[in-house]
Amino acid sequence: MPVISRWAGRSAVALAVALSVTACGGGDAPEPKGTDAVSAAALKTCQELFGENAVDAVRADLGAEFRSFGLALPDVKSRMLAEARAWTAAKDDLRRVTHRACELEGKVDGSTWRVSAGVSWSMYDIAYVNAGQGRLRWRTVADGVYVASRPDIVGTPLVMPCTVPGTLAGQGEELPLQVSVLDKDRGGDRAVSTDQLLKALAESTRELLGCAEKVTVPEKLLP
Repeated sequence: MPVISRWAGRSAVALAVALSVTACGGGDAPEPKGTDAVSAAALKTCQELFGENAVDAVRADLGAEFRSFGLALPDVKSRMLAEARAWTAAKDDLRRVTHRACELEGKVDGSTWRVSAGVSWSMYDIAYVNAGQGRLRWRTVADGVYVASRPDIVGTPLVMPCTVPGTLAGQGEELPLQVSVLDKDRGGDRAVSTDQLLKALAESTRELLGCAEKVTVPEKLLP
């Protein structure tokens, strides 16, 4: 399919797909079962994605009744590698599963506040986010690193190429990696910024999947 025709249909199709996939909750983390073992495992996942100091800082921001839940990283890795290896450009319907790898939750003034990490293969290819219509929505923050100009319902997305073993030629560019941080609940005075969480998530996910590309994620990602 020519690149220009992919651009023409991506915005409308992607919006419909994003709404349907998010509504279905594909890949969402299970609710915690209230045991120390489940909580400890989920907390460890969050620490591996964001770093221990960052999780401690978020925990302080989220107040009382703190809890963590998410998916085991080996499961996230196996699912995403399987998705990438099954992908073909000819049969790509732009449907993606967002894996809620980590969620941190607490209560402040009676309201539940949450910070969550989502990882998926992007419905936007690198050619799209780097030129043409995609430049209206995406900003180039470094070579091979693109961040949405505004948050959406899954958070603030970051897209970058990620070629993994056993996939078809072009997978890394046409089915790039997308990570997002939903962080709207925390107040303005934060010990760790959304930029820092997004950068850490991007780097840890690249390492988890073994992306072939050498990409440097900058410190400053958001406007």
